Amino acid sequence: MTRSGSTRMPVLPSPTALPLAAALGGLWIVSLVTVALAFPHGTPTSSDPGAPAIPVWVTILPPLVGIALALALPGRRPALAVSAVNARPLLLTTIVLLGCAVAFPVAVGLVPLQGENYVLGKFVLLMLVPALTVLTIRGAVRLEVPRAAWRWWAPAIAVAAWAWLALLAPWIPQHDLSGYDTELLVVAAVATAVTAGLGEELFYRRWLQTRLEALLGPWLGIALASLAFAFMHLGSHGTGNLPLDVARVIAAQGSFGLFMGVLWWRYRNLTLVVLAHLLVNGWGPAVEILHRLS
Repeated sequence: MTRSGSTRMPVLPSPTALPLAAALGGLWIVSLVTVALAFPHGTPTSSDPGAPAIPVWVTILPPLVGIALALALPGRRPALAVSAVNARPLLLTTIVLLGCAVAFPVAVGLVPLQGENYVLGKFVLLMLVPALTVLTIRGAVRLEVPRAAWRWWAPAIAVAAWAWLALLAPWIPQHDLSGYDTELLVVAAVATAVTAGLGEELFYRRWLQTRLEALLGPWLGIALASLAFAFMHLGSHGTGNLPLDVARVIAAQGSFGLFMGVLWWRYRNLTLVVLAHLLVNGWGPAVEILHRLS
């Protein structure tokens, strides 16, 4: 049910939606094939120096399994659709958020934002400005989320399976962090947890994807938010070869973004979405720090 006065925005007409969905799916497949052919022995998915090369199948297997489990569990559950409360706030906030999504990778590449300025730029463009926007321009979308146990145990299973395949499986190469100072590891881990684990999921899933879902429907909303999430990594993961860099971030970060997007759409459980992102960024540093303290 929707609140009195709520409106349901028309999703993108199917003659337009289907070709766009097909184009996005084709872009993802082409990116996977490009990365597999260009880097047969794997390519780093982290921007940290010394990050190991990971084959493309190792990169995409965890999110694909996570997506499959998220779609299957639980077997029967109510649809957690997002409804548009008012067209004008929805369009305004979506435009601002898309502007921020474009501005950040452009700023990283042109200014450029590096080191502390990178973290500051991410905080301003992906957290501060979007937060002020959604708090100021209210009445855009509304989510109705039931209090149900399956919203916790089902995504927990999907995240656990993804985590084992992405972080603990025997074929996962380990990133050697022994050359980093402990204090630097702690500071970097905390900054990444705040701006990436929490900030990126608030921005790309809770704020941007939710509004794109209301405008375009769930699958296009998930796909476009995931593509924006992938492009955000061009500045930090770029090598100067733009076509290959685009393929790499779509294959790696885009696939992870799809998993996070499906997880958010299916369960509207931001806690577990953030937890998964914290794990992908912080597992290696946490293991290294605990090893040094033991």
